[in-house]
Amino acid sequence: MSFIIGVSGYFHDSSVCLIKNGDLLEFLKEEEFTRIKGTNGFPFRSLNFLVKKYGLNDNNIAQVIFYEKPLRGWAARVTHSFCHIGKSTQLLSHQLKQFWNGPISFAKDVQKCIKLDEQKIGYCPHHLSHALSATPFVEESLLERQIMHLVLDGVGDDECQSMLLTKGTKATRVFSEKYPDSLGLFYSALTDFCGFLVNEGEYKLMALAAYGKPVHMDLMLDEMLNKRGHRIRLNMDWFDFNHSTQRSYGEKFIHTFGEPINIRKIQTGADYDLKRAADLAKSAQVVVESVIKDLIDWGLANHTCDAITITGGVAHNSLAMQAVCDYPSVNVPVTIPPSPGDSGAAIGAAVYGNMLHSKNYITTKKVFFSKQQPKQNQELLNMLFSKKADTQHMGPLIDKALLSGDIICTFLNGKEIGPRALGNRSILCAANQPKTVTELNDKIKKREFFRPLAPIMLEETARKYFFRSKNGEKNHLWMALTAVASEAFPEEYNAALHVDKSARLQIIKDKEHVIFRSLRRLTGKIDMLINTSFNVAGDPIVHDIIDCYTNMKRLGLKRLVTDSGYYELTDQQQGDIV
Repeated sequence: MSFIIGVSGYFHDSSVCLIKNGDLLEFLKEEEFTRIKGTNGFPFRSLNFLVKKYGLNDNNIAQVIFYEKPLRGWAARVTHSFCHIGKSTQLLSHQLKQFWNGPISFAKDVQKCIKLDEQKIGYCPHHLSHALSATPFVEESLLERQIMHLVLDGVGDDECQSMLLTKGTKATRVFSEKYPDSLGLFYSALTDFCGFLVNEGEYKLMALAAYGKPVHMDLMLDEMLNKRGHRIRLNMDWFDFNHSTQRSYGEKFIHTFGEPINIRKIQTGADYDLKRAADLAKSAQVVVESVIKDLIDWGLANHTCDAITITGGVAHNSLAMQAVCDYPSVNVPVTIPPSPGDSGAAIGAAVYGNMLHSKNYITTKKVFFSKQQPKQNQELLNMLFSKKADTQHMGPLIDKALLSGDIICTFLNGKEIGPRALGNRSILCAANQPKTVTELNDKIKKREFFRPLAPIMLEETARKYFFRSKNGEKNHLWMALTAVASEAFPEEYNAALHVDKSARLQIIKDKEHVIFRSLRRLTGKIDMLINTSFNVAGDPIVHDIIDCYTNMKRLGLKRLVTDSGYYELTDQQQGDIV
């Protein structure tokens, strides 16, 4: 069978997925090449990389699929803007420009990379792309059974929330909430009001929720969302996203909750603004969980299913995903894929393309893709770093560093599929070294005080110290949900917990992985590590050895673990590259 390509692009988090013969070969995010986090536009660099690497051409490509139907979504949003033309002139102009320079150009942009028969270029409904992005991570034995797919995002095509059922290669939509009635845009408006960047800072709002109380929950459910059963109808008096490019919240927000919150006051722990933001965050969190649970209740009351998946940007909310997995109504396996947002929808588009040509399912156990060229990496490593031990002999050096309270970086072959570092592009330290953890959080990553760090551990450690839902255990392999510490959790590892005793933990099972082997050797001395992404705040995760070098210099880090050994930056190598 020929290659199939799925593409996400033009709005944010552009990406490309490559499938061949039922194998998910590659997943590339455009930000890896541009070094601009969340890169939008068409993913030219990613696609050109794959063209060169695999010799892609018209003869060996079966299908190229875009992750939404451009006309459908654009028409819905433009129509809405016309209905509010008095307020929406600026937004309407932006929408027209965005569409003309965006999805309408998809076929033309593909042709700039590959001269292709235009009949091979197709489109998949946005929410179907999201839903299908989860299927490679569902247990293969369940794919012939009925699966309920819940899709929750800002807006894609004209949909905001939807539910689809799949059985084999047949997909049926059973529920849809149209723009502007969006749970995702509701949450983004709160994100904006609290001083965080929309499409970037939602996870910060989630972290802040642990410090607040849900005092605004009823107001949000009754007046802002007009929630009735499993449906919501946003009261647009509260929101500006439907007619403004400047802000998502409306004047009623300000009249009710006061002036928009200054993030700098939150970061410094200013009591009044911190409490305001935390209470809003907690209220929004409870509301999101309530809406999702009611949707699931409706779905389970009206349809049978043997598994559930949740995708869309809202599925990045690991607290809400934990709430779903722990929900008593749910008694089937729940899958939240490693990349449930728009970048991951490229996977779903490729899966859809595969369905058009084959009855074979796409399944994978991989979470690391886009392997580097070893020869090139080795040359750069030797030039920029000092080698201290080869692969066979580096274990004692890694263990010594961790036991001594030092910080190590990893650059291992294959990059994480989702937005979270899973050990191959990570900064690590022992979780029982509070001074090192504080240094990592405050001085190196410069993270806000209310944001927790994530622990990585072996399965037996997680079993011993955390309450975990049996319906969602698999998702801990890629940090898709949180878990709450049990009474047995050791006080010496408290740095790994949030203030509410939760943690977005990662369980590592790959016995060949450097981190697995180190944790196995250190059991009883160090039972878990702190794992944060290998990058400077605001930048994408490191992509190549040059990124490793420049990021380590900027962050003041010294130790690097690679597939070819253990390396250090020497004092001489701390200078600039000439």
